[in-house]
Amino acid sequence: MKRIVLCACVVTALAACGDPTKPAEPSPTRPTAAAVAQRFTIQDLGTLGGTFSQGNAINEVGEVAGVADLPSGEARAMLWRAGQGMQSLGTLGGANSRARGINDRSEVAGVSETAEGTEEAFLWSESSGMRSLGTLGGDNSAANAINNRGEVVGFSETRKGETQAVLWRPGRRLQALGTLGGPESRARGINDATQVVGFSQTADGNDHAFLWTAARGMEDLGTLGGPTSAAFGISETGEVVGTSETAGGNQEAFLWTREGGMRSLGTFAGDPSTLANSVNTHRSVVGHSVTAADEIGLPFLWTPERGIQRLRTLGGDQGQPNDLNESGQIGGTSVTAQGATRAALWIPAATP
Repeated sequence: MKRIVLCACVVTALAACGDPTKPAEPSPTRPTAAAVAQRFTIQDLGTLGGTFSQGNAINEVGEVAGVADLPSGEARAMLWRAGQGMQSLGTLGGANSRARGINDRSEVAGVSETAEGTEEAFLWSESSGMRSLGTLGGDNSAANAINNRGEVVGFSETRKGETQAVLWRPGRRLQALGTLGGPESRARGINDATQVVGFSQTADGNDHAFLWTAARGMEDLGTLGGPTSAAFGISETGEVVGTSETAGGNQEAFLWTREGGMRSLGTFAGDPSTLANSVNTHRSVVGHSVTAADEIGLPFLWTPERGIQRLRTLGGDQGQPNDLNESGQIGGTSVTAQGATRAALWIPAATP
């Protein structure tokens, strides 16, 4: 059975004012199943002729961007549209590419291998195709998210070989966003107010979640009591989600707000860790559990009213919701009953 393995950046990193109303305290219970699974349908988005696909981002019209393999086994950045299916977005001259972000104008950001054997961040549009966003002088870069202003965030290697969180803006030079005192940082999410989240090494060498704005620079969002944290998503109203180590040594999904700070969203019985990937302005959060073997476990939806609730899968025992929109549609990945890994779209029975 093909497993969805937890990405290395999560294993090593672990990880604007919002609505003045504080979210309800997370439920202390650890449900093994919940009614929320019955309130969503889940759709297999197919492949590009190969056996694997993964959904990484969704926009407000329900388009999903991600990666799928060809019959040859090469991976391609892909864009899925209802009624049209999945299309390959090409590469920057190399064999493989991956899409990681999409905005409401159907502009897609990600990373592609080049003809020279390096990897570079790209921006794709229907009119211009795929173009490189360049680097900070090093060999490699990657884009992780894009907002509706066409601003892209990710990371780039410098001439010294260090990895720095970066911001690409239309018509402007590539901007390094700095660090929290250590040598390296990575940006993972951005909203339309140009608030950027990710994780950075601190002076003591641990990774901490950050929020960057032009006015405040890079702010340390702290942890849940342990040494590390990482932020992966931000809403249009400035709520931040990710994962953090607790004082007891567990990794737990968190929701951070300006007025309330960082709060744990809990875990599932049987899986020791959780990771939150995306949040919308309703403070609905999606993510997945992580097993003791550092593999993706159960997909979940967290809401202030219901706490953490399990989402259905395509029949397998793993699922990874990566992004959700304001209508509650969720783009991500699930294992099927046959053990295949597929890009998936969760559709709510009613708008939250």
